Amino acid sequence: MNLFEQLKELPKVDMHINLTSSISTDLAAYLMDDENLIDIIDKMQEKNVMDYENSLKLPIKILKSSKNLTLAINDLIDNLEKNNVIYTELFLDLPLYNKRLNEEKTIETILNVIKTRNYHMNIVLVLSSEKEKEDNLKTLSLFEKYYQNGVNGIYFKKDKMTNLDSYSYLFDRLIKNNYPYILNMNSKMTNTDREIYLNAKRIIYSLPSLDELLLNDIKEHNIMLEFGITRFRENNLIDDFKNYFIYNLVKDNYLIDIASFDMTTLNIDILNEWCVLFNNYPFTLHDIVKIMINCVVKANINDDVKNNLIDKIKEKANLML
Repeated sequence: MNLFEQLKELPKVDMHINLTSSISTDLAAYLMDDENLIDIIDKMQEKNVMDYENSLKLPIKILKSSKNLTLAINDLIDNLEKNNVIYTELFLDLPLYNKRLNEEKTIETILNVIKTRNYHMNIVLVLSSEKEKEDNLKTLSLFEKYYQNGVNGIYFKKDKMTNLDSYSYLFDRLIKNNYPYILNMNSKMTNTDREIYLNAKRIIYSLPSLDELLLNDIKEHNIMLEFGITRFRENNLIDDFKNYFIYNLVKDNYLIDIASFDMTTLNIDILNEWCVLFNNYPFTLHDIVKIMINCVVKANINDDVKNNLIDKIKEKANLML
């Protein structure tokens, strides 16, 4: 069994799929009613991050109805099951780019599909520095309404120049109630937003180099570091995978999460991410199984589901090792 077949057979988790870029290009072509969108579909087939914002026009236009959204989530689950992905977290960022969309209706539609398919998928809602205060508070209220009922986390998307302490009206509530939230670390942590970062459950580590003091804090607070290494390279954050530090982090027992982030905009998926790791670092199948189990352990899901997923990964891994 070759590398690709090994990874395909192994039960996997994908902790970060963006709704806005998870729609397959085949389904997009089927659903679209605007010939001008052909150009956008073509862009989705290219690995060009600079066109990411442009490509968001596609899902915004075609996922605006419950019918289309239902088809898209079913299609996504089909593709995940085909690649043996047994658990995933779907980041609901569609309303971020179209204020006319009803966020609660979108949540309900997705949850109904997940329930019907009996698939292990949870929704992560997106707060953002691009949203008005009242819109962020509305999203936070929806999170609290659906928390542990299909919605299991909050992701805060911030501009590189925006300090997190400007959003204390959100994080005071999150920290006080011990709600699980995820941050993107694309700039240095400041003293003023230190508490916000160190209360996060996961941090998307987007810095091109290591900050040892910061990493010590992250490890001490049992925070998981999330990487989408193909995405980082496309953004010129990684010149050479082999010189990237992720292998050392795993060997030093940091909690690591490998995620696809997007499934079509960059033409990548979680299977390709693992292939990149295997091809560039001296990882073993045992290392990958350990990372995947750590992801499930840290996932905000009930113990019965968690133990069931871990058993599936271990059972298949034992047959392969």
